Amino acid sequence: MPPRPPTFLITAGPTVEDIDPVRFISNRATGKLGFLTAQAALAGGHRVILIHGPVPEEVERSLPARTAGLMKVAVRSADEMHRRVQRHLKDVQVVVMSAAVADFTVEAPSNAKLKKREAGLSLRLKPTHDILAELGEQKRTQRKDLVLIGFALETGRGSTEQARAAERLREAYRKLTTKNLDALVLDTPDAMGADAAEFRILRAAHDEGNQQRLTKRLLARRLIKLGRELWAERQPTASF
Repeated sequence: MPPRPPTFLITAGPTVEDIDPVRFISNRATGKLGFLTAQAALAGGHRVILIHGPVPEEVERSLPARTAGLMKVAVRSADEMHRRVQRHLKDVQVVVMSAAVADFTVEAPSNAKLKKREAGLSLRLKPTHDILAELGEQKRTQRKDLVLIGFALETGRGSTEQARAAERLREAYRKLTTKNLDALVLDTPDAMGADAAEFRILRAAHDEGNQQRLTKRLLARRLIKLGRELWAERQPTASF
């Protein structure tokens, strides 16, 4: 009897790091890819736990909370996303970390609105949890069965696009290795909010090929297929 299809944990959207009750630090992620990935997993017969930050209403509506096989968990901050991912990790076999989690959060958010000052304002930031690196370490030491797919949004440095592209690729491979990932999607800020963009899928075993322009819907399907295949490779009797 073949094993039960794996359950996917998918993260989506930005996180919001509050400065005071009015202002916050965030990014331009919309969560569109994460929600499409969840849809692709559900269409493939998988159970899904979708943990998402604040996303536009049209993205939120694209996947109703009462969808069969789906658990939706809304969070706000990087800390909340970290706690929720850890809480649900025991229930899943494949993780797709597509959320744009903030690297820094405000060290001491104000409980009252900060007033405008002629002298300006300085904020002290502290690093957030590196959720992906933490999952990679857990995969190394406790969850060797876990399939872990991450993302690296890079701009690269250099005076030419060729130099910037080379640095983006080097940094992506570094993250793939140091964070102990099975696969990693390399993209750029152009992907944020877009329906299609340039993506490159890297695997620990081999490179999936050159960067390609893909719709996010197609990329989502590829990610679910990849996650399922990576999981099946670890199952002695798995067949799909």
